[in-house]
Amino acid sequence: MSTDSAAPPSDERPPDTMALAYEHVREAILRGKLKPGAWISQVKLAADVKVSRTPLREALRRLQTEGLVQLDFNRRVRVSPLSIPDLETLYSMRLATEPLAVMLSVPQLTVEEIGSLEAALAATNGAAAKGDEEGATEHHRTFHFQLFSHTENRLRAQVESMWDHSVRYLRIYHNAPSYRLALIAMGRTGHEEIFQAAQARDARRTSRLVAEHLARTALTVLASVAGAHDPKMIRESLRFVLESAD
Repeated sequence: MSTDSAAPPSDERPPDTMALAYEHVREAILRGKLKPGAWISQVKLAADVKVSRTPLREALRRLQTEGLVQLDFNRRVRVSPLSIPDLETLYSMRLATEPLAVMLSVPQLTVEEIGSLEAALAATNGAAAKGDEEGATEHHRTFHFQLFSHTENRLRAQVESMWDHSVRYLRIYHNAPSYRLALIAMGRTGHEEIFQAAQARDARRTSRLVAEHLARTALTVLASVAGAHDPKMIRESLRFVLESAD
């Protein structure tokens, strides 16, 4: 029997439907398309994402470990709600980990990576000046992620995840892009100082500046959404980090 008509073997792998579902749902949550506290049936979600239930369940379990969804016994999905205590805890955790990741990574940055850092900073400022909030946010993210790019995978992934969760809070608590642009513009001097310290491969100074930058952002955001809240955890986290860096 002839096999001439058989399809040639392909090097292309079938798409990873679990990963596709994970990215789709995660992006919808982080951007606020799936509202905090909303209950969604897995059947509807599978239809919306266009995947079967099995890869969707795997994706949801992964999102559950990130704290983005909650699952109940009836197989419903609840988008994790937002709260001021959770926001403060999130920034405090970033204060405890991101400066460490930066301190470990900065001495390993190559000349090319320092160039990329400078380019990301210039692109951030340029996009902010044009009122391009999406562009400024993406370049701002690139700038900070480059600072801890040489960190061990587990720590780097944790820091990146917390960064994205912080942006989710900003997008939902401050729906107007102008506020997020103002927040980026407010940090311009701090970013310049962080870049100069990283360029000099001064790991401790870069780490300290990143901690102070994070604390200023956290205190500004918390004051804007809950002025009566006492951000004691942020102050204690910053004190702990700065004392450890001395």
